[in-house]
Amino acid sequence: MSVITSETIEEEKLNYTIFHWGPLLFRTTIKPNDIKALRKLCDESNEDWTDNLAGIIKGEYKIKSEDYTKIITPYLRAYAVAYKKWYGIKLKAVETTAAWVNFMKNGESNPPHIHHNCHLSSVLVLDVPEKIKEEQKEWKGTGDGPAALNFFVGNPQNFHVNTFGFKPKVGDFFIFPWNLTHSVSSFKSKATRITVAANFKVADENMFETKEVPDGKKEA
Repeated sequence: MSVITSETIEEEKLNYTIFHWGPLLFRTTIKPNDIKALRKLCDESNEDWTDNLAGIIKGEYKIKSEDYTKIITPYLRAYAVAYKKWYGIKLKAVETTAAWVNFMKNGESNPPHIHHNCHLSSVLVLDVPEKIKEEQKEWKGTGDGPAALNFFVGNPQNFHVNTFGFKPKVGDFFIFPWNLTHSVSSFKSKATRITVAANFKVADENMFETKEVPDGKKEA
């Protein structure tokens, strides 16, 4: 558990502290040159990966994990810093277990789901065509609208923030725990939204380092 903010209300002279807890939902921005390299990697992909995925999407192809990892390693280092701040422990190492590209077209969607056989999951946005952006602007319903990326924690409860919704931009890179439910809503525009998803495992099978306690015993 970490402190988000600690401030003083001048009028009342009262100190307050806000704590954040729950899953770490991390977002950073991929640089243009790395986006270009990832696009090339995706264009070269041809191994159909749909049988392994929950998406109602026809164009889902596995990409080379080794090449993907080389490109995103600097961003994984940034995630490790955030991980340390959030959980108070060091992330020893991260291994990419699978990576794939989603060429999502109009009428397709990704229903609420989680990822298995990994510790962490991710979404990296490579292309959001202008037609989709215009459709999002014209959206008048509730929620985050067409092509939105949503995350859910538990069931809605009073005084809880249970959802986060995003209209992702090109370069957005999200990393989150494997069991954080997420989804992508459909859109009507005749365009293709391109994202890369990947799963990771961390070096410590328990996810947390062991720590020495005064009596010489160890605790997780």
